[in-house]
Amino acid sequence: MREHQPSSSDLVTERVIAEVHATLAARSEAIRMQRAEEDHRWRTFFLITLIALITAIFFVPAPTLERKLILILSGVCAQQHNLVVGGIQLPLCARDTGMYLSVLATLGVIRLRGRTRAGALPPWHILASLIGLVALMAVDGINSTINEIGMTPWYEPRNDLRAATGMGAGVGLAVALTLLFNRSLRRDVAVNLPVLGQWRELGMIALINTAILTAILLDVGLLAWPLALLDLIGVAGTLFVTAVTAIAAVMNYDGTITRVTQLARPATFALLATGAFLAGMALIRATLMGG
Repeated sequence: MREHQPSSSDLVTERVIAEVHATLAARSEAIRMQRAEEDHRWRTFFLITLIALITAIFFVPAPTLERKLILILSGVCAQQHNLVVGGIQLPLCARDTGMYLSVLATLGVIRLRGRTRAGALPPWHILASLIGLVALMAVDGINSTINEIGMTPWYEPRNDLRAATGMGAGVGLAVALTLLFNRSLRRDVAVNLPVLGQWRELGMIALINTAILTAILLDVGLLAWPLALLDLIGVAGTLFVTAVTAIAAVMNYDGTITRVTQLARPATFALLATGAFLAGMALIRATLMGG
């Protein structure tokens, strides 16, 4: 039998198909290069914006860095019952200091344990513990409020309790931020991986928080400025992650991210929004208080 010889029409068809594939491949490569160039440009914008905002701290109208940090965060915290370390007043109240330092500690443990792509709630026993920690902060907050309005509190309010219960709630806040970001934006989210999955991880967070709180209560002056700056980073970081998640979703980034560098464009706008929010809230408070 003679082998089938392709006809001229078959050859034309194959050539056309090959040309279409080549055209599509070239177009895809051009789009990829364009996106890579845009990402690089927006990463530059992001870095410039970040440097500008950090530099702006030194132009805040206050005589010392301590007062500048207090003023920057004055719109997001009542700043009563502040902690003092090494003669430096931390810019947040004891409860908020505990909460935002704990957010940073928890995010550090999540990264250390390889759970940055986690998209599942913790197991029920850990989740129940997190809810209980938030409830403890609520109870302590109510007790402090009762005392401040002149009623007899259930127990004597103390800054160490405010900070400790704030730290407990900070763990839950960090878990919520991680879930919000991953489930909203990541394409490669690990839907079956819990953000915190073992008691060991919760124990690591508790150990870090205990060490921080002990250093504060022992008035370790060497940690005064790091803690003050971490207060600012904790608040600004929480606002930033919330803003970038919302802005990226509006820009149709939802479910598309495999690397955080892909978020340079919405992240730049989120940085500006975070800076504007902190400045605006501080200005509102100063106006209301006649400052």
